Amino acid sequence: MTLFLQLVVSGLGFGAVYALGAISLTLIFKTSNVVNFASASLSTTVALLMWLALTPLHLPVVLAWLIALACAMVIGVLVEAVFLRRVEKSPIIIQVVMTLGLLVAIEGLDGALFGYSPKTLPHVLHGSSFAIGSVLLDRNNALMLAITVLLAIALYLIYQHTRLGLALRAVASDRDTASLMGIQTQRYISLSWAVGVLVAGVSAILIAPAISLTPTFMENVAVFAFAAAVLGGFGSLLGAVVGGLVIGIMSNLVSGYFSNNLQLTFVFILILIVLYIRPNGLFGRPVVSRQ
Repeated sequence: MTLFLQLVVSGLGFGAVYALGAISLTLIFKTSNVVNFASASLSTTVALLMWLALTPLHLPVVLAWLIALACAMVIGVLVEAVFLRRVEKSPIIIQVVMTLGLLVAIEGLDGALFGYSPKTLPHVLHGSSFAIGSVLLDRNNALMLAITVLLAIALYLIYQHTRLGLALRAVASDRDTASLMGIQTQRYISLSWAVGVLVAGVSAILIAPAISLTPTFMENVAVFAFAAAVLGGFGSLLGAVVGGLVIGIMSNLVSGYFSNNLQLTFVFILILIVLYIRPNGLFGRPVVSRQ
């Protein structure tokens, strides 16, 4: 029983990172209706910029964080304005191919600029794990979980209780109608990309100390984040968080009791079962259209 509880608690850390990746996908999908498959490479770029600020430039940690997150928002705005805006009226498959093309192109650019040798980022917190009964909780895992929960709550409050959130929901619901009502839809789409890439960048910076930082190190994380978004229901912030935590716990249990190689297999079996029962995910809502 102790092993089971330890695996569950340990899985919350990675689950929090998957949840952040799923939140990033959800934020962009809600306003632009595009699944951002370039999330892995965009978040990697943010982590590499953090490494650049810390290692070659020797900037203070707080300043490096601020620079990396500011760059994340700028990158998000530029990607949407330069690439996705050009194809926003094209069939959805064209937009998906665009994000896949960006994934490969940005990974190659990161490799050319930063090299392919593994790099490291320091842990945010230092010190030994602390005990909760017979279970040990890593300080950085606890921090990742706390950041994920607080960020999800903040985004929910913004979406549901502010004028900004009302405008974002209007754009997500019907872009043309929102435009006719005087809402500058393009501004809010750009904002969703900026915040989406920022959240993805936070996930990469938090997980980088546990994984070698290379131009492709976020690919596996992005797959689990996508699985979390699907499991929770695309478009649901609550679903993104719950889906991420469930995926993190389940993959850790599979790794502990069986094999690392079976993690992805068991995760997608779970998704198939859930989607068979609830085709819109755990918290997704069916799309109703008037004929």
